[in-house]
Amino acid sequence: MSCRPKRDDQRQSVSSDDGFIGGPSNKHDSIEFPVSNRDLIDADMYRVVRYVIASRKYNEVDLSGNKITQLGAQILAEAIRKNKTLTHLYLVNNRVGDIGVSHLADALEKNTTLTSLKLGGNEIEQKGGEYLANVLRKNSSNQLEDPGAIELGNALKINNTLASLSLVNNGVEAAGAQALAEGLKEHLTLFELDLWNNKIGDDGAMHLATALKSNRTLRYLYLGKNQIGDNGVEYLAEALKENTALTHLYLRKNKITVIGAKHLGDALQQNEMLAQLYLFGNQIGDEGVQHLAMGLKKNQHLVVLDVGCNKLNDKGIGSLISIFENDSVLSTLDIQFNQIGEKNQAKLIRLIQFHPNLKIYW
Repeated sequence: MSCRPKRDDQRQSVSSDDGFIGGPSNKHDSIEFPVSNRDLIDADMYRVVRYVIASRKYNEVDLSGNKITQLGAQILAEAIRKNKTLTHLYLVNNRVGDIGVSHLADALEKNTTLTSLKLGGNEIEQKGGEYLANVLRKNSSNQLEDPGAIELGNALKINNTLASLSLVNNGVEAAGAQALAEGLKEHLTLFELDLWNNKIGDDGAMHLATALKSNRTLRYLYLGKNQIGDNGVEYLAEALKENTALTHLYLRKNKITVIGAKHLGDALQQNEMLAQLYLFGNQIGDEGVQHLAMGLKKNQHLVVLDVGCNKLNDKGIGSLISIFENDSVLSTLDIQFNQIGEKNQAKLIRLIQFHPNLKIYW
């Protein structure tokens, strides 16, 4: 059975459908100005500055998915330098490069309000990472490959305002993950780290796991599509036995088998914080999901489990159904793209009827 392409996240910023200079989007007590995916070029940044940044009315500016290069970044940087209202800046999937990042970094040395920075997919390499690291070191109120990630990790040790860091699609490998992990050991405000679709592997997972043992602030860790196998999961599972902060762990589309699932099942018997675990698109199989089920029978904290597309058959599905015999707190179960026989389908239907608040996807 083939699995449908499934996104690891739904964390894209909202985009407006009206004209370029339209009204803002006001949600969750923040005022957003979405101008993403508009084919904006460098010259358009003068209008963004004039109508958006210079107005000082907006907390969040989303310029993702445009055609902004180092020149546009320089224009934005000049405006950001003195801005006191901007808290979120999204420039994902542009072409700002290292030089563009240097302009932004220079501006952010003076800016003391930014808390969320997203620069995934921007052809940022070593120099860009160094620029960002320098600004994070100096500012204490506020494609990236390994060298850049290393510099960011060093910066996290000093910066104490950044709350969300997204480095998706940037080729970060184990050395970069190690530096980020070292930063996490000392950083006191970061609650979300998104490394979706990088190459950290088992060694990178090991370094992050070491940080998780002592970190007390990180809540969301996105490690989907990172070539993590059973060895890497073993390190993460051991960390979960000690960690008292992480609530969401995303391990979709890695290389986890029954061995890794057993480690996670053992961890679930001890962990008292993790609320959501995503394992879609691995290879844990029936035996692996049995280990998870055993862990969940002793766990009263996990509410969301995604084991879709994991080569499960009726034996594995039956073990998941058995979880609910023990008054499980699990409220969402995703078992899509597995083999489910008619008898188990009937059991799932009865289970939902008996537990009206339970959501099961198959």
